[in-house]
Amino acid sequence: MLPAHSLLKAFQSNKFRGKQEQEHFHRTFTGRYQNLIKRNSFIYLGIPMIGSVVLGSLLLSNFTAIRYEQRDTKVKELDETEQLRIVNGKKRKVDLKEEYYRLQGMVEENEDWEPVRVPRMKGEGENVW
Repeated sequence: MLPAHSLLKAFQSNKFRGKQEQEHFHRTFTGRYQNLIKRNSFIYLGIPMIGSVVLGSLLLSNFTAIRYEQRDTKVKELDETEQLRIVNGKKRKVDLKEEYYRLQGMVEENEDWEPVRVPRMKGEGENVW
């Protein structure tokens, strides 16, 4: 079994640096940036994050525009002659007498229908308003 202090050392996130090493680290780009983040975390972390989200949405809007443009190409605008051809082709001549007798036939099919009251359960009221 390993001693406790060797296990803690393996999981430490901060590397131990001597005084000279620490001063040298603070002169590097990483050290200066780390100090800036400690002082103003929103400016150095928050604003770049928000900027990347906004920039990403602007760049991705082009891809979504392409999607809708492809849908629009499927639906095309018809000129007047094509519209007339479609309308005249599906047209059905309507005669009032034929429609009247056709509707009468529908009523005759359901002539034996009548409303039937559903039986109430025991103890259930009439629900008279």
